[in-house]
Amino acid sequence: MKTLGALLTLLLAGLAVAVSVARPATTATVLDAKVGPGYSITLTQNGTKVTNLPPGDYTINVDDEADIHNFHLFGPGVDEATDITGTGTTTWNVTFQNGAYTYDCDAHPGSMIGRFTVGDTPPTTTTAALTVRATAKASGRTVTVRAAASRSARYDITLWHGSAKVAHATKSTLRYVAKKPGRYVAKVVARSGTSTARASASVSVK
Repeated sequence: MKTLGALLTLLLAGLAVAVSVARPATTATVLDAKVGPGYSITLTQNGTKVTNLPPGDYTINVDDEADIHNFHLFGPGVDEATDITGTGTTTWNVTFQNGAYTYDCDAHPGSMIGRFTVGDTPPTTTTAALTVRATAKASGRTVTVRAAASRSARYDITLWHGSAKVAHATKSTLRYVAKKPGRYVAKVVARSGTSTARASASVSVK
């Protein structure tokens, strides 16, 4: 009888473990990101525009329907983007922290942009909005790009020739000796605290 009781105890314990293992894992909250086919960009949850979210893990289903736009999501601990010239769907698994986040199209940041907060909405301050200005000039084959922000900021400058990125700098000035003639486009990102500003400039090299 003692042996039978011990076997019954082991059987029940094994069943409890099996039930515990069979429990489904906690799933992340799902968001839907979409850009294109026109000049539109959205981030929604169950069809509603995202304005504030609790901190935590999220799965973002991205639908990029335009080969002249991209979906770029960035903020504390997150920096994800699709290709400007590509289309298709992808999935990002991200962890949002307290703070402010932005999503935009890198090719049209002035008109295709959205923002939301995570956690408690930060208090309103009187700090002026961050702005940045970009200039690009060519002297012979040498292209010089300069960026100037409205306050102290970190810079990220990329120079493009068509769909090819040909140069990159993380300071306020970029210089590049062009290997081919044509139109070059400089894209500037300035970040200060939780604020981000973007600008672009173009120049032709003969």
